[in-house]
Amino acid sequence: MKIILTGATGVLGSQIMYEILELFVKESIEGKLILIVRGKKKKTALERINQLLSSSYTPQFLRDIGLEKLDAYIEIVDTDLDAVEENFSTTIEGAYFIHSAGYVNLSTDEEHREKIFEENTKITKIILNNFHHFIKKFIYIGTAFSSGERSGLVENDFHNLGFIPKHRNAYENAKFHSENFVAQRCKALGLPFQILRPSVICGKMLGDENRYFISKYMVFYLLAKFFYFASQRITEQENVRFIMNKETGLNIIAVDYVAKVIVSVFRREDIQQLNIVSHKSLNLVKGLQLIMDEVGYSNYAIVPNTPHFEYHNITEKLYYESIGKHLKPYLVSSAKEYNTTLLNSILEIPILDDETFTQMIRYGKLNNFRDINV
Repeated sequence: MKIILTGATGVLGSQIMYEILELFVKESIEGKLILIVRGKKKKTALERINQLLSSSYTPQFLRDIGLEKLDAYIEIVDTDLDAVEENFSTTIEGAYFIHSAGYVNLSTDEEHREKIFEENTKITKIILNNFHHFIKKFIYIGTAFSSGERSGLVENDFHNLGFIPKHRNAYENAKFHSENFVAQRCKALGLPFQILRPSVICGKMLGDENRYFISKYMVFYLLAKFFYFASQRITEQENVRFIMNKETGLNIIAVDYVAKVIVSVFRREDIQQLNIVSHKSLNLVKGLQLIMDEVGYSNYAIVPNTPHFEYHNITEKLYYESIGKHLKPYLVSSAKEYNTTLLNSILEIPILDDETFTQMIRYGKLNNFRDINV
């Protein structure tokens, strides 16, 4: 079996890499994992991957096997995704192609729109157009938020809706258009495909090993990080008002669960679209309370959305002119949930309760919300 994986140095991609290697070993598969990875700064692609396979956060099962044996399963293509040479085609003949690389940016700034589109949609098109002749199946890792501004119960199929979803930012829009291109192009080619969509990714939840670990702090972690450091910088906490729909929630799912589901289903022919999400979204009011209690910021209030909102103090201004403006579209969204019947039949969905969510924030706090850059 041959599997191509992009994004192996990313938050989710690294966990997918671990799961694939474990699959090869445990099922005695004569496999080859082909990683398209760039060198970065002073590290070669090989050095970056070897760091991921020999660190304190590498699964113990893989560390026990050792780098030498693991490297025998791996072939590295050291290049940018849009610059893979033609002779790569012979290497990938008959491979499953898991495209996990992406540019996660929730910015609502117009100046970022083109880069977000290029890093997501344009590169996806290049990859599929260049290599569809040779691969066995194309698996695209999207986002559950490409569903856009919706309410009620959201099903797994986003591309036979009879309407075009309204998206909250360029990232959602780019991922949706990437999905649509993959679906339409693969159908025209007769090439099997899957679109697998995690919601907001949080730290590990399965088992006790490296529990709560995540390599990069995004979305709700950024809010926690902002107010954790704000609480340390100032002696008197300024009142911050959060514009929020009290009925809505944020769907959050553990990174190791997502990776296990992807590796469980990529060979299945009966699944084309699947949302990898929690049974129930975390209510935003409750989530905010848990975050602020843990980081030690108590002077805040929740207010309804209003067209004219003037900052009352420096902390409020700093929040809304940084992460706040990108998070606001999610905080005021309509309430929705996802149909998880199929997902739960594949692998039981872990429950993110109040205590577990608090532990996620505590883990980030103890590590100063410092990203791990490989």
